[in-house]
Amino acid sequence: MSLPSLRSLLAVFKPEHSPGPPHDVRGGRFVVVIDCVLNQNVRDQGAANCPAMNFEFLRLCHENGIGIMQMPCPEIAALGFKRQRPPGTSIRQALDTPAGRLACADLAASVVGRIVELAEQGFRPLAVLGGNPRSPGCAVHQAASELSAESGVFMLALQAELRRHGLDLPFRGLRDASPELLAEDLQWFGQLSAATDAWL
Repeated sequence: MSLPSLRSLLAVFKPEHSPGPPHDVRGGRFVVVIDCVLNQNVRDQGAANCPAMNFEFLRLCHENGIGIMQMPCPEIAALGFKRQRPPGTSIRQALDTPAGRLACADLAASVVGRIVELAEQGFRPLAVLGGNPRSPGCAVHQAASELSAESGVFMLALQAELRRHGLDLPFRGLRDASPELLAEDLQWFGQLSAATDAWL
């Protein structure tokens, strides 16, 4: 009695119909976040408030099915990791120069280009999350529907670039220098997450 061939054995276990593509379960929403929320190592010396990242923010994103778009640090983009600048010059002063503003504008254009590309594919940007009130590049200070002049140099460039593309996203700082203010910001984000539906 001859042994069955490998081909005949495989035929026994082959399903009648080939499986289709795997089920896609992505949530279709994302939030745009400054670099240091997910990587505190990029902050200036003495400015880190977490050992690694903001896990409470990550938990909210995970629980609500929200993706995260991480933006590069504007201070590093403009000044390098060591924030090199003339003696006696603050990081804010170094960013608020023609060269610093150009670096922030270039970074904003790159970030918005990616947001637009994702939006064109049907994914919904929920908000831009910046940093602490004293952050030179990423502070968020509201004045009605506009960011005020006290906001970070990069945040101002980013809002302007978004509006040039017809996008008017809410801005909010994740103010982790104060546990009380951070709790307010996370509550705001949690409510936003619960109140918005996916586009897909």
